[in-house]
Amino acid sequence: MLALEITGIVIGVPVIVAVLLYVTQHLVPHTTRRQHNDVAGFVYAVLGVLFTVMLGFVVVDEWQSLETIKTNTFDEANELGTLFWNARALPPATGRALEQTTRDYANVVINTEWSVMNDGESSPQATNIVYTMRDEINALPVDTLKEQTLYQYSLHAVNDLAAARRQRIDESGERVPDILWMALILGSVLTVGYSFLFGLANFWAHLVIAAPLGVMVVLTLIVIAQLSHPFSGMVAVTPDAFHIFLNRLPAQR
Repeated sequence: MLALEITGIVIGVPVIVAVLLYVTQHLVPHTTRRQHNDVAGFVYAVLGVLFTVMLGFVVVDEWQSLETIKTNTFDEANELGTLFWNARALPPATGRALEQTTRDYANVVINTEWSVMNDGESSPQATNIVYTMRDEINALPVDTLKEQTLYQYSLHAVNDLAAARRQRIDESGERVPDILWMALILGSVLTVGYSFLFGLANFWAHLVIAAPLGVMVVLTLIVIAQLSHPFSGMVAVTPDAFHIFLNRLPAQR
């Protein structure tokens, strides 16, 4: 789907630029615009630098945020693994329920919660499982030093897991503010549109300059849109961490 969109942009943007440039050429002849090339060039250089800095900052920030989100999913799965192996260290009658609950949580996150996170939503079932894990940990015996240690580490792990889950859900929606999108779109229009003000006698030469600029600007905006939705699209974060957790577990006791 995205490949079709990119193809449409590569074809459609030059067509739109050609039409707008053709209209500009007829409304304001190149002989008139050529008289102001020096001034227009200076202003365009300043405009281009400002827009490029803003565009680059957003792309880098979104990419770093995407990497942080990926790391957070593995942190969450690691805490889940800690809970499983803590439960495994207890006698079967005591730890079996918590073992199964960790499996259930991973399956619900993979099969239910992941698909709704792009809308900034979460799974009530996953939330209830976290509550269940807390209850099962609080019900663990603390008669021996080993049991006390496992209880303390398990309580710490479930708190960290819940915090990592909250962060994952918080990062799941649109992360680029509307006002920043407005600035990016306005900057894109000004950057491409300002290139029409230069006076070139040859229409096709002018088009060769303006059209690639338009294509690159639009493609960069698409990259930002993809990165701002970390759980969908071509660069989406996948539940690999939870698959790894499930695939490396021993059989249920």
